[in-house]
Amino acid sequence: MKASSLILTSCIGSLSAANLMLDFGPTTVASPYETLSPAHHAGTVISTETSWNTLSSSADRSDLVFSDGSSAVGITLNLGQESTSGNGIISFSTELTKLTLAGTGGGAAGQQSLLGTGSIYGSDSSSTAAGRDGVFGDGSGGAGSAIGMRVDGLAAGSYTIYLMGRNTNSNVGSLPMNLFAAVGADSSTFDFSSLSPTVQSNPGYATASYAGEFTSFTSGDNFVSIDVTVTEGQSLFLVSDGADAAETRGFLNMVQIVEVPEPSTASLALVAGALLLRRRRL
Repeated sequence: MKASSLILTSCIGSLSAANLMLDFGPTTVASPYETLSPAHHAGTVISTETSWNTLSSSADRSDLVFSDGSSAVGITLNLGQESTSGNGIISFSTELTKLTLAGTGGGAAGQQSLLGTGSIYGSDSSSTAAGRDGVFGDGSGGAGSAIGMRVDGLAAGSYTIYLMGRNTNSNVGSLPMNLFAAVGADSSTFDFSSLSPTVQSNPGYATASYAGEFTSFTSGDNFVSIDVTVTEGQSLFLVSDGADAAETRGFLNMVQIVEVPEPSTASLALVAGALLLRRRRL
C-alpha cells in the first residue's frame, strides 16, 4: 500500500470511538455472532470491532477492553441490585447471584421460540449471541429485584447506550423491562425511583402467526437505545427493572456503550474515508 493510503487508513483508525461492549451471562461471544448486536446493526460500531467483555460474575471489573480490543485503561465497572425488592435503589454492595440465564428460547406450547434461523438471539441453544444468555435479579417473578451497574472513568462526551433486557428462557407474551440510564457522582447506591424509564416491550408471538419478528433488531421491542452526556468525573448508571406484575425481576443480556464522535471528528472521518475509497478505485 502506498504511503498516502497508509496515512489515510491510519487517520480513519485513529478516529474510531472508544466503545465498550458488555455481554452478560456464562457464554462468551464467538463467531459467527460477534457483530450480531444493535450497535453493529445501526452502524455505530463498525464490523471490525468485535471484542466483547464477558460478565459472568458479580466481581468488580477493571480489566475491560474496548470493542477494538485495546485496553480500557481507567474504566471500572460495578454490578449490584436492590437490597430490598421494589425499593427503587440499586446497592452496589449487594452482589448479583443469578448469573447463569441460559437463554433456552422458551418452551410455551404454541409460542414461537426466541431461537431459530436468523434470530437475533441465535439459531439454537449452543448460540453464543450476546442477546441470548444473561443475568437477572433475586426473588421470584412477582417479587423480584431490579439490577444495575455503574461505570466509572468514561471520557467526557456524548454516548448512546444500547441495552437488551429480556428473560430469554421464556417465549410467552409481553414481559416488558423498564430500562434506565443516568449520570451522576460516584456513589455506592443509585436511586432510580423517580426516573422515567425507556421500555423494552419484549413481545412474544404465536407460532401460527409468527412472521420473522425475532430476526431483526427493533427499537422498543427487543432493544432500546438511550442517549447520555457524561462530564469529567461523572459515573454512568444503568438499571433494568421488570415492568409487569408477573415479572418484576430485572434482566440484562448485553449493553453497548458507544461514544458519539464530535461533529468535526465525524466530518474528518467521512472525508478520509471518501479519499481512501477514491484512491482504491483509481
